Amino acid sequence: MYIHQGHTAVAVPMAEAGVMNFAEGATLTVMGHTYTLDAVDSVRIVPTDAYTPDAIAIRYAADGAHVIDEALTIDGAHVTAIATPTLQREVTYSLSGTSADGSFAMDGEYKATVVLDGLKLTSTRGAAIDIANGKRIAVSLTDGTATTLTDAAGGTHRACFFINGHAEFSGGGSLTLTGRTKHAYASDEYTLLKADFSGSITVLAAEGDGMHTEQYFRMKNGRVTISGVKGDGIDAPVTNDATDVDNGCLFVEGGSISLQVTADDVKGLKCDNAMTLTGGTIEATVSGLGTKGISTGTDLLVGTGGNGPTIRMAVTGTTYMPGNAELESKCRGIKVKGQFTFDGGNISISATGAKSKAISVDGNYNYKSGSINCAVDAANT
Repeated sequence: MYIHQGHTAVAVPMAEAGVMNFAEGATLTVMGHTYTLDAVDSVRIVPTDAYTPDAIAIRYAADGAHVIDEALTIDGAHVTAIATPTLQREVTYSLSGTSADGSFAMDGEYKATVVLDGLKLTSTRGAAIDIANGKRIAVSLTDGTATTLTDAAGGTHRACFFINGHAEFSGGGSLTLTGRTKHAYASDEYTLLKADFSGSITVLAAEGDGMHTEQYFRMKNGRVTISGVKGDGIDAPVTNDATDVDNGCLFVEGGSISLQVTADDVKGLKCDNAMTLTGGTIEATVSGLGTKGISTGTDLLVGTGGNGPTIRMAVTGTTYMPGNAELESKCRGIKVKGQFTFDGGNISISATGAKSKAISVDGNYNYKSGSINCAVDAANT
């Protein structure tokens, strides 16, 4: 049975309908939800088992969002989905279409998959996509499609695309983000670009970081391109739970990263703890006072067993806040606060500007293998 209200068709599976109560011809109560009949356009009963409550399609259009689901709130093209706690299985939300005034928000108590299928979405109220359920969220970019997301300016939300949970990206499509309030993309727990992620993530602009991923950021494949940000390119800060695995770490195992870092006193790749770069290509153009291409909170490992990434960087800049003991920061290609171990790959960095350096290490520099064309300033080399 389908209960139609505007662009929403609430699907009621026959096996779960139970007793449906009318109250004086004014309301209808089904599966614990009460509908005001004045707001109901029609009710259809269809002899089919085609409806599945764990596969929901939402199509955005100029006149709003069109969907079928059992628990959605729609205001124009602003869609809020609450995964019913009785379902107890993963729900897949497929998002497509175009809206210049729309958004998607989701919450629930179970894992979910979000399929971005050529979605073009600009929000005027907050985040373009805001997922708040705190579980594993699989994000699939449909092969050959291009998704573009832009959030509202001047809001209180954390990112254009925000995930409170464990985010895992797959698929071969492209995702382009513009963050007009703070970060372009952010997650409260780890973000993983999986080995089968052959697509791309592009950040065109952000008032904060390009990608802000708490706990850790791990990249196995795909392409990430970041420019026009006022904060860091990719930042992996620690969470509030010190027991979280790999808390504050950043890993690049494959794929390619391209960074244009131009703001003062920011970083291209940054983490609060250790960074491990064992594959892929990292290219960065760094310009700004005190700006750094790569910055680690503790140790840096580049390469493993003679194999490793290709790192190419051009650094131009001088000192940020010179003479201020707390804020002074010098321009660096790579800044390591702990130990730096180089065990494979190629590092090529040019640094120009007063007091700028290609690589600066507070601890020891341990060379094992690999090609490097620049000086390493370390306590012990």
